[in-house]
Amino acid sequence: MKIRLPNGDKITLENDKTLEDKQVIVDKLIEDWSAEIENSWESNTIRFFLDNLANYLVWHKEEENKGKEDKDVLSVKKVEEMSGKRKSKSIPFTSLSKPQRENLGFEGDNK
Repeated sequence: MKIRLPNGDKITLENDKTLEDKQVIVDKLIEDWSAEIENSWESNTIRFFLDNLANYLVWHKEEENKGKEDKDVLSVKKVEEMSGKRKSKSIPFTSLSKPQRENLGFEGDNK
């Protein structure tokens, strides 16, 4: 994983490490940059740096799980649809009015 350090340099963090090894790397980077983190807490550079370090840990997969899809993680689009921030192009039939359902042939006199 590539990340940008607070000074603008880019480094690559190895993805093949164990979670414990990744935690040591993240702790070391936070320790090395602690002064910049404390002094520039609200800058985008620090936010992106910390966000990338968090992603490095959160998206860790053990060797036996690599290449497998995580069914419990929803996409941003799906989460936004569920919370009402994004309109889905599909409308559940339960949201249709009775005349709309009748026009589609789901209620009323179906002869």
